[in-house]
Amino acid sequence: MLKWLVLLTILVLVSAEVHKVKIHKREHKKSHLARRIAVHILKHKVHQIIRHHLRDLVIYDDGAPVYVQPDYDYPSQDTDYTSEELGNSMNMYYYGEISIGTPPQYFNVVFDTGSANLWIPSVQCLATDVACQQHNQYNSSASSTYVASGQNFSIEYGTGSVTGYLATDTVTINGLAITGQTFGEAISQPGSSFTDVAFDGILGMGFQQIAEDNVVPPFYNLYTQGLIDAPVFGFYLGRNGSAEDGGQLTLGGTDQSLISGEMTYTPVTQQGYWQFSVNNITWNGTVVSSGVQAIADTGTSLIACPPAAYTQINQLIGAVLIQGDYYVPCGTVDSLPVLTFNIGGTNFDLPPSVYIQTYTDGNYSTCMSTFTYIGTDFWILGDVFLGQYYTEFDFGQNRVGFANLA
Repeated sequence: MLKWLVLLTILVLVSAEVHKVKIHKREHKKSHLARRIAVHILKHKVHQIIRHHLRDLVIYDDGAPVYVQPDYDYPSQDTDYTSEELGNSMNMYYYGEISIGTPPQYFNVVFDTGSANLWIPSVQCLATDVACQQHNQYNSSASSTYVASGQNFSIEYGTGSVTGYLATDTVTINGLAITGQTFGEAISQPGSSFTDVAFDGILGMGFQQIAEDNVVPPFYNLYTQGLIDAPVFGFYLGRNGSAEDGGQLTLGGTDQSLISGEMTYTPVTQQGYWQFSVNNITWNGTVVSSGVQAIADTGTSLIACPPAAYTQINQLIGAVLIQGDYYVPCGTVDSLPVLTFNIGGTNFDLPPSVYIQTYTDGNYSTCMSTFTYIGTDFWILGDVFLGQYYTEFDFGQNRVGFANLA
């Protein structure tokens, strides 16, 4: 048996291919409304996080959370990969193109490590649903590979629920055709959260444990159907990218051309979200947090902090609370120290030009803290942090990796 496994691994390495997914960006000015929408969506995720933590968390005698190693055969680190370039819309979200059905119907989706379901608008959505009417819509009757499920779905958001029904069809990512993929056809979307955005839907890349209706996430099927050679994906999120060059999602391995130096790995401490331990977080020698948990979330632009850290860090940077948001004088940004995260024994710095975002309206500019509080006792590291590094998500070895960009 061992000989067959060794032979299989060798064959995988010989035929391995890495896939690159293009990330896109829509050019328009930053706005306070967009930030508030990002906060609303993040609050929904927090409700899911808390619910799944309460349901699934088991504690060891030493207080550490239990997690289970995924049942994956794992080839060596030299495996090739596939990647898709992504788009960046005002540094608020990153999205790429997929197709669904036969012949293909095309959609822009956010590749979101903070959720695990794929959903897109349905052609049967309500005429009064502004978000749906603004975006591409899936027409099941136009696809020869569509299979009805007869099951409703609902995903709750802070402003309402995305509701509709489940469907099964062929979903293609960068030429990789997943057969029999179940996803949500949305016939109603909440409030204004998904209006005037550059993406049509969301493709979750978290663990199946957090998938609504226990639907198998697309990335699981990419691997189990043999479309990629390793259960690994990675993100490069270009913070100053263009509409056509917003970054890259790599499927099936690591794009070594994007990284400099060694990758620092840290184990996933609880499966569901990509959750890991942070040794400490410091600002100019002051310890803001130590021995805390964090989640890597490509689906938000913000950094969510526990309550004590949220208050302390905004005080340290000299921010003033105005109508629920913290602002700093724009003239002080360049003189502020870096914020340092020690993860897996390696320091990862966040410069003030990143953790403070500038919003310009005509000749007037305001500078806003990207740190927010939404009721958690752990950190959520969104694109403000992830955009500074290449981030690898490894189902096979149950870990997250960070590396400096080349």
